[in-house]
Amino acid sequence: MRSILLVLTATFTATFAAGAAQAQNGGGGGLSPEVHAAREAVGKACAADAKAKCDGRAGREIMMCLRDNAKTLSAPCSAALAKMPARPARP
Repeated sequence: MRSILLVLTATFTATFAAGAAQAQNGGGGGLSPEVHAAREAVGKACAADAKAKCDGRAGREIMMCLRDNAKTLSAPCSAALAKMPARPARP
């Protein structure tokens, strides 16, 4: 179980770190450093929740799954998600 959590945490962190690196190289789609920091915090705080509720999903699907399960997440995960900046409305 512990090895699964370590792999999930590493995968989650690597996904968010790759996005941050891309942003620093000018390819981040205009995402701010605050958004990248919030994503990293979610990755760390929500690793166990993602494994329990969103197993088999990757990337954006994990975030969507966490939001869909917001009422059943752990307190640290809920707090990290609450700090995510709001998405801009689509035109």
